[in-house]
Amino acid sequence: MIKIFKIGNLSYTPFDRNFIEQDFLYLKNRGIEITDSKKNANIFVASDFNNLRRFIFRNPFLSKYLLWTNEPRFSKVTTESFRIPLLYRKIHVMNVYNGTVFTNNVTYQKSRFLKQKKMHPLNSSFILKNRKLVALMSYYHGGLHSKLVIEGNNIDLIKKRTDLALYGHNRNLIDIFGKGWPQNIAKEDSRTGQWGARKREVLQQYNFNLAFENTVAPFYVTEKIWDSIENYCLPIYYGGLTSTIYEIFPKNSFIDFSQFEDAKSLYDFIQSITNEEYKTRMNKCIAVYNEFAGKPLSFWENTKKKMLDNIAEICHKITFEK
Repeated sequence: MIKIFKIGNLSYTPFDRNFIEQDFLYLKNRGIEITDSKKNANIFVASDFNNLRRFIFRNPFLSKYLLWTNEPRFSKVTTESFRIPLLYRKIHVMNVYNGTVFTNNVTYQKSRFLKQKKMHPLNSSFILKNRKLVALMSYYHGGLHSKLVIEGNNIDLIKKRTDLALYGHNRNLIDIFGKGWPQNIAKEDSRTGQWGARKREVLQQYNFNLAFENTVAPFYVTEKIWDSIENYCLPIYYGGLTSTIYEIFPKNSFIDFSQFEDAKSLYDFIQSITNEEYKTRMNKCIAVYNEFAGKPLSFWENTKKKMLDNIAEICHKITFEK
């Protein structure tokens, strides 16, 4: 049995029994278990490079490390391994960039689609009445320090969406809900209380949702676009650079900001969109949603199995590596 010591709690990862117990048990069946003893551990796993580096400095005689993270900002390495200068410790990497954490565009959406029924498309009687956008997002200091350059591209979207939101706010074209905004900009801190239920309540009042990810990376598709569609709110998304979103969505479905010159051209487009084009775009999004809502259990099991098998294979490789 390969014993793993967690550096930090690794919440909301396959190494967290309280997150999805089946994932945890699957890894155990593949010969991997968690230990609280550094002395008995074969591999030391962290989800944040800074935490990993501090741990190595404090434990200079330990070896065999894995950096596993599904957050693009927690590891910027694009290779399968690297060495920390001066410490000479080899770090194996599983992250967004080397394709070992997200195996497709819906890797972590199993629970959503297995419990949801298919949506009804907008019918001929639909009339677009509200063109005001909604944004459910934190301020993050306006993206002042959010730049993230990978292989020559700034893949950060926090600043882009913040600038879009502020442009719209100054012209009364958007309502903002979220934490950390300067005074009188956000309508409320929408993450307080029952966040999921409140998010649905907010989205259902609008027809357009600024639904950018925090970053743009292959297969890095979180709940944002799905929550928007689920509540009949046309997503404004970013499908440029290394995004793989068009592997599952057709062109001219969601509104893709990467196809617009600036904030003004996007808002002008929304203000002028016809009822028919809105309905066509929204129904294309609903069709994609329904495609996944109709997937059999085997599709989701195989998707998750591939991701967990990646973990098992690299752990076995690390353990027996000289």
